[in-house]
Formats: sequence, structure tokens, C-alpha cells
Amino acid sequence: MARVTLAAANLRIEHDKARNLAKFLEVIDDAAARGVDVLVLPEVGLQGYADFAFGLGDKATAEQKQYYFRSAEPVPGPATEAVRAKAAEHGMYVQLGLAERALHGNVVLNATALIGPDGVVGIYRKMHNQFEFPYFNAGESAPVFDLPFARAASLICYDLAFPELMRVFALKGATLALMSTAWPMRGHDREDDYHGWSMDIAAQANAFFNQMWLVVSNHCEKNVYSGGLDYWGNSQIVDPYGKVVASLADEEGLVVHSADLDAEVLTSRTDGFFGLNLLQDRRPQHYRELVDVSPYAPPTQPAGGRYLPARAPEPGEQPLWAQGNGTAAPADNGAAPAARPAAG
Repeated sequence: MARVTLAAANLRIEHDKARNLAKFLEVIDDAAARGVDVLVLPEVGLQGYADFAFGLGDKATAEQKQYYFRSAEPVPGPATEAVRAKAAEHGMYVQLGLAERALHGNVVLNATALIGPDGVVGIYRKMHNQFEFPYFNAGESAPVFDLPFARAASLICYDLAFPELMRVFALKGATLALMSTAWPMRGHDREDDYHGWSMDIAAQANAFFNQMWLVVSNHCEKNVYSGGLDYWGNSQIVDPYGKVVASLADEEGLVVHSADLDAEVLTSRTDGFFGLNLLQDRRPQHYRELVDVSPYAPPTQPAGGRYLPARAPEPGEQPLWAQGNGTAAPADNGAAPAARPAAG
């Protein structure tokens, strides 16, 4: 099988779309010189990530919303076309992180566009982004994309904290996950930073549990935004065994690794972890609670629109109203139901 060269960019990003795009085009050229087949760029790298230090109603919040309103782009759009043209020069695939424009600019999505020589292969919108209000809306799908050398999936930053998403990608046949992130540090000491450590352990765990490749591209700016935030950097490539095979700390540059992707996935699922395939050994019939949406959207009234009963169930009665049928029926225990008291 053919070897494939993966790359992740560790970059300092600005709130300046033109400068960021110019840097990306240079990075693509640098990656091409190293034989890269697929390159991942950071989260919202085109426009720069948001500063969340401000509250609703603050002037700084309004100014930042206006910045994204002006700078967000549709996909396809001018930036994706510039990346496509550069990718076509080198026969490369590039994942671009950007603020995507929708609904005439009134909706902005934190998105990635996977771009190849012939155009946009697919779009992913960040699914787990509740904390990004009021700047970015959430995505609602988990697509996979067929590349010449692998079935790939995209994810963005906080998505990594939800192992269900990577498992969905694996169940859809993806063996390569491409992650654009803007993962910050908690403080400023790289030797003992919990937030940075959490990104690393989550990346390794997700790759290991799904026995698939993961490529992570992060920001590496220092002392940015109103709070003097440091980004973790540590862009990395994790193999299907969950081992980091290439990484870069907080300096700008490219993380590059070449491998026979399919062969490594196959070996990891047949020989690596005690010879066990973690997808084969799943017992999904026991995982129903994982897809139970009712705790997150409790009904305002029972199914069918019927009112809940005004009385409590009598002794010997089974309360079926909780199942949404609006009644209380006798329990099937072989005994006659207790008589209801007469109306007074």
C-alpha cells in the first residue's frame, strides 16, 4: 500500500484575514516541499478565533460580532478558491478553519472546509460549541469524506471532548480524523498546564479507542486578547495505537509524518492491542442511554398533547401517564384493581 504524508500546522493567527490567508498559502508551499498529501490548519484560522472575555451588551462583544459579520465567507468562497488553486499546484488536500457565512451574514458557523485540487470536498461545522454564543452557531451533522488515500472526518476543538463523535466517524468507516483547534492554556507554564494536558490525553485516547489516525492543528500565539491568553500549540499526529508520532510545542512550523495509513490501522486492529479490534467487540445493544435525547429536551406535555392526570394513581394502579398516554391503568399483577372512591 502507498505511504501518505500527513501534516499539521502550528501557527500564530491574527484578526486579519488577508495576512492569515497569505501565511496559509506560504505554509501550503512549505508542506508541498516536504511531500505532504493532506495538511490541517487551525480553527477559525482564516479570521482568527474569538475573545470570550466580554459579556452580552458589551461594546467589545458588538465589535467582535461585527468583525465576523464582515469577514465571514461562504463555502465555496474567495478564500477556499485561493486555497484550492494552491492545492491544485501540489496535488494536496488542505483543511481550512474559518468563520462560515450563512443567512446573508446573520448566521456565522465555526467551520472547516476540506479542499482538494478540484474544489471543496466537504464542510464540517463545529457541533459542540455551546460556549461560543453569541458569535457562532452550531453544526448538526457528522459527515465523512472519501479522499484518494483514506476515508476522512473533520472535527473542531471542543468536539474532541466528546468521544461519541469520533466513534461515529469510525462507525462510518473513517480511518483518518482531521482536527482544527484553538486550544488555550489555563495559565502560562507549559510544564504544568492542565488544559494543555487535557488536549493531549483526549487526542491520544480518541485515536486509541477508535484505532484510527488523528491530525491536530492548533494556534500557538502568546499573550493575546484582552486576558493575555497563551495557546497550547502542541500540534500533533497521533497514530491508531494512540501514540504521538510527531508534535511541535509552541513554535510556528509544520508537524509531518509519513505512513501507510491503511496498513497501520489494520495492524492496530489485529495485532496492536492484544490483537483486539475495538469496533468488532462493541456491544451497542447495551449503550441505549448514549443516544437518549429525552434528558436534554424534556417534553412540555405528554406525547399526543394530552394533559397529565389530575389524580395520583390508586393502590394497585400502574401510572402510565409518564409514558405519555395520559391515563392510569390497573397493574397486571393478578389482583383486582382497587375501587375508586365515589365522587363527593
